[in-house]
Amino acid sequence: MPSPTRRRFLAAVGAAGLASTAGCVSGGDTPSYDGTWSRWGFDDARTGTAPVTGPTGTLRVAWRTDVFDGYPTSSPVVADGTVYYLHTRGGYDRRHESVVSAFVAETGEELWRTVVSETESDELAYHHDSLVVTDGRLYARTFEGLHVLTTDGELLWTHPVPTTEQSYPDIAPPIVSDGMAVTATYGERTPPVAVVAVDAETGRPRWRAGFNSRRRPWTLSAADGTVYVPFFDGDSGLVALDIETGRREWSLSLPVEGPVTVAGDTLLVPLDGDPESIAAIDRRTRDVVWRKPASRRTESGVAVAGELVYYCADGLLVARRLDTGALVWSFGPRPLVSLSWTPVVAGGTVYAVAERPNEEQTPNYLYALDARTGEVRGSGQISVASMPSGLAVVDGAAFLALGRGELLGIESCETAVLGRCLDR
Repeated sequence: MPSPTRRRFLAAVGAAGLASTAGCVSGGDTPSYDGTWSRWGFDDARTGTAPVTGPTGTLRVAWRTDVFDGYPTSSPVVADGTVYYLHTRGGYDRRHESVVSAFVAETGEELWRTVVSETESDELAYHHDSLVVTDGRLYARTFEGLHVLTTDGELLWTHPVPTTEQSYPDIAPPIVSDGMAVTATYGERTPPVAVVAVDAETGRPRWRAGFNSRRRPWTLSAADGTVYVPFFDGDSGLVALDIETGRREWSLSLPVEGPVTVAGDTLLVPLDGDPESIAAIDRRTRDVVWRKPASRRTESGVAVAGELVYYCADGLLVARRLDTGALVWSFGPRPLVSLSWTPVVAGGTVYAVAERPNEEQTPNYLYALDARTGEVRGSGQISVASMPSGLAVVDGAAFLALGRGELLGIESCETAVLGRCLDR
C-alpha cells in the first residue's frame, strides 16, 4: 500500500499528534536539486567537493528504481534536475547490452534509455564506472570504446578504444577539458598501452601517447592543462602529459595504488607498500611533502576541500591538513567505514558509507559529518550486504547505486511525526 501523503498523515494525527513531535524536524529545506555532479570525483581534478548543500539530519531513501545488476556498479551523475546512469545487462554466456538511462531527480522516474553498446563477449564486466555529464553531453566508456550522447539520449558518436580482458580500472571517467575527451587503453595487456585524446565534439583523433614499459593505466586526473596518468604493475608510477599535445612533461617511478587528486600545487597519491600510504607530492618539484600509513582498497580515492584532505582507511574516515598531513579528526571504526569508499564533500558536509556490525545483517548507513570537526550531522540506512557506488550530491539530495541493481535518491527527513518520516 502506498505511503500516505504528508497532508493526509497530518490530518490523521491532528494537532495533538503534532504537539507531541516538537523537536522532530531535521534536515533542511525542500531540495531544489540545483547543481551539477559531473563525474566520479566531481571534477577532472578528482577533488570530490561541490559548492552545494547536501542532505543532513535523518537521511531517508526518497525513491528507489531498478537498474541492470551488471558489474561494476556505476556512479550516477546529475545535471539540471536529471540523474544519469550507465548500466549493463549481461554476464557469462549472455549477450551484453550497455545502456545510459536518465531519471527525474525528484521522483526516480525513467525518462529515456539509450543502448550504447552490444556484444556477445563472454565477460562478467563490460562497462567501466565512467559516466561524465558536461556541456550538454554524456560520455560513457565501455570495453569497446568511448560513447557520446546528448542529454536527450541521442547517440552522437563512438570512438574505438578497446579494453582487454577484465576491466582495470572499473573507475575510468574520461577527462573532458580544452575541447578534448581523454581516455586510455585499459585492461590486462602486453605493452604498448596508450592514452588517447579525441575531439569532444566530433570524436576525431587528436593525439595518442604510447608507453612501451608501462602496463596498466588507472583513473586519469587533470588540472591546469596537464593530464596525470597513474600506472600499476611492472614499471609503476605517475606520468604527466600536456593535454593539448600529449607530450610527456615528466614521470615519477612510484608504487602508485589508486586515483590521484589534484589540490592546487599538491598531488594526493595513494601508494602501495608495507605499509600502504597516502602521499602528498609537490607537483612543481615532485618532492614528497608528507606520507601517512593508510590501509585501503585500490579504488578508494581522496577528497580535498580547502585546507583539509579526506580519505577512508583502516575502517576510519580521516581528515588531515593538506599542508602538513597532521591529523585533524577521524570517524570510526564503530561504525566501520568502508575501505573502498571515496569521501565526497558538499558545502560543509562530508559523506561516508559505514557498516554497523552490531545490527542484524550488518547494514550499510550513509553518514553526513561536519567537514571541519567530524561531528555527525545525520545518517540513514541505505542497504544490506551490497556494494554502493560513488555518491553524487546536488542541493538537498544525494544519489548512489547498489550492487544488487538499484539506484537510490536520498534526502533529509524534513518532518517526522510519531517517529515516522513524512513523504513530500
